[in-house]
Amino acid sequence: MKMSFSRTNGPKKGEIVPSTDVVGKSGLPKLASRLVTAYYQKDYDAILAYLTPDCLFIGAGSDVTYGARSLPHVIAANAAMPTFLVRDAEFHLVETSSPNEAVIVGFYTIYSDADHRMLSSERQRLTVNCRCQNGAWKAYLVHASNEWGPLDEGVAFPVRVSRQTYRYVQDILRASRSRADSSSESITLPVEGGTAFVNPAQIIYAEASAKKALLHLTDRTITVKLLLSNVIDLLPQQFTRVHRSYVVNRNHIVSLSGGEIVMSNGDHIPIPKRRRREIELELSRRAE
Repeated sequence: MKMSFSRTNGPKKGEIVPSTDVVGKSGLPKLASRLVTAYYQKDYDAILAYLTPDCLFIGAGSDVTYGARSLPHVIAANAAMPTFLVRDAEFHLVETSSPNEAVIVGFYTIYSDADHRMLSSERQRLTVNCRCQNGAWKAYLVHASNEWGPLDEGVAFPVRVSRQTYRYVQDILRASRSRADSSSESITLPVEGGTAFVNPAQIIYAEASAKKALLHLTDRTITVKLLLSNVIDLLPQQFTRVHRSYVVNRNHIVSLSGGEIVMSNGDHIPIPKRRRREIELELSRRAE
């Protein structure tokens, strides 16, 4: 976990800034879970209000950040960090001898989001030391580490290729094969001169062509005498409409790159700029 944060220059004129929630000691584990999610989604403003000015961050690798004053110096490094989904978070409160001190410990798993090209996952643990100042709980020490050991040398983001990543990718592949097997029943399509029986698993993507549709299969391309919207109604759940003119088989997606989807046959499918983030997130979530 690369513990580096960006700091804004304060609210702009007319901007409404949400107030910090008043959290009791018993609510600290739930708050920790919420702030970990905010960190990996780069919502840093939600985190900074709960830190002391001298807060010390010790990351999963060799990263150490001292206090809020050093935060502006790590903005550039943080810009390259991908966003991650947080799952299976469990945090617990450890009682201390002082009523104004608290320790929260916990585990969670991060999964690569649509912003990054590599499928990856890592189980991490987190320890947070807090103190109550003027009725508000704030963290003065945050220490994160990876469950399977330190990061590889030179890794610039908080995930290495690990056993957790291997299992994550294998689960996705198994789910993909399962969906393909469940859609093995052929669909009937009208074509020039007759009828075609097509296994949906062989369809890489479908493309609108005037008042017809082109189906790009693993071994050929056929012209169907139906509108693309009518073809969609016949296709199983692994198909997603990513553009007015394109429907893709998610099992044949190789990568998302530069606003395009790269399919298993090498074709590039454009994603409309205004819907790019929405579609990338949808494809990422449906792969889970």
